[in-house]
Amino acid sequence: MIDKKIIDPYRVSMWLGSAILIILAVYMIIWKTVDDFIAIMVLVGILIIVVNFLSYIGMEKPKDERLKKIGTLAATYSWYITLAFMCFLLFSGYYSHRVFKPAELFGLVIFVMISTMLVINECLNLKGDVE
Repeated sequence: MIDKKIIDPYRVSMWLGSAILIILAVYMIIWKTVDDFIAIMVLVGILIIVVNFLSYIGMEKPKDERLKKIGTLAATYSWYITLAFMCFLLFSGYYSHRVFKPAELFGLVIFVMISTMLVINECLNLKGDVE
């Protein structure tokens, strides 16, 4: 008998929303512009993430306390890393006299925050336990 792994729709939709945002973030970083289509797609990606966020990090009807801890820790680390990155970007831009466009900054923030949350959550899930 083949053991089929159950696909979690929250996880799939969270990765889909994250993929949309990461692709758009790279677009905004490279071309430093936002048009109507990009703005609508960013809103769609954010909406997908907001709707599924609590289920993805294990806060909504948690199966066990470990998932809740892993999700909370991943979201916390993502926020902290993004804050540190933005501070570094602010100071490096100030001292190098580089002016960032708003679309470029928005793309950088989205890219760093979403990618760090996904990577940290997966790493902690593979590790298995959180102190």
